[in-house]
Amino acid sequence: MSLSHFSYLLSDSGPRHTKIASDRLELLAKTAAKHFLESRTPLNDSIRKIAEENDLNREQIERVCEMANIATHQGLWAKTANKESVAFPLADSGNIVSVVEKKPMDPADPDSPQVSCPASVGADYASPPTGIPMPGPSMISMMGADPAAVHNGLTEEPEKKRIIIVIQKRAAARKALHSKILMQGMELETLKKQAFHQVKQSILGGASFRDLYEAAIGIGLGKTAEELLPEFEKQLIGETYGPTRIRLEKNAICKAPADLISDNLGNITVVNGAHPVLISLDVVQKKTGEIKDGLHSLLRIDDEVKVFEQKLRELS
Repeated sequence: MSLSHFSYLLSDSGPRHTKIASDRLELLAKTAAKHFLESRTPLNDSIRKIAEENDLNREQIERVCEMANIATHQGLWAKTANKESVAFPLADSGNIVSVVEKKPMDPADPDSPQVSCPASVGADYASPPTGIPMPGPSMISMMGADPAAVHNGLTEEPEKKRIIIVIQKRAAARKALHSKILMQGMELETLKKQAFHQVKQSILGGASFRDLYEAAIGIGLGKTAEELLPEFEKQLIGETYGPTRIRLEKNAICKAPADLISDNLGNITVVNGAHPVLISLDVVQKKTGEIKDGLHSLLRIDDEVKVFEQKLRELS
């Protein structure tokens, strides 16, 4: 036997050849992935054509398929908003190898595929084996066990453990929501102080609480105005003195009788909807709504935990 058959093992260019081949295979895989992403060409078709044009062997085709699947998944992941729906037909090296025609063996190329055995070896190796016996019954059936009653391993969590995990998650969510509501409550107190400052400036500038109340009703802030303006009026009267206090006490607002209240505003038009007082009242109303929504969510979590605790007691 000539040593030329093993010249690739003694050559210093071996590692460099492997590096170049790896880069080339990666480029071919990205080409197949690009064809799929741009024109939806099946990966199997692209890689089969690439394998025929570049005389790839079985190992090289398998490597190209792996890298093409990864590159295609990365491309779809970057383009898809719903990450859970990323799916595509994977490249199957077995399907491609069975179609691609094998190239003759080159003794100087370590990546060259093996040729079929010569006829002198024996005709038994020229075709797939025949007469293989059919598989017999499974071991579990031979032992007399029921296949439907087997253990599923670690694929399913017990019901009791699953409920405990859900309760723990709900407890963590409740703790985070409770902290958020407390923070919103502190923000609401600050917003109320800012609203009082804007009301105070407007009243000291000559406006009356009645004017502010009617303006708030005109833009849908009547409920917030009914809660805050009487409180602001009482606080402002306590802080002022002299003619200003007398004017505030004389023009103090009070709740009108129910039979005199009408939703028909007639020809009333709100001229300055961007008034600082109205803006501050609107911000207070929105923050109050956020706190109410948080409290409702808190109650919903408490109800869910009660239901899960009842199920846990039933399983115990």
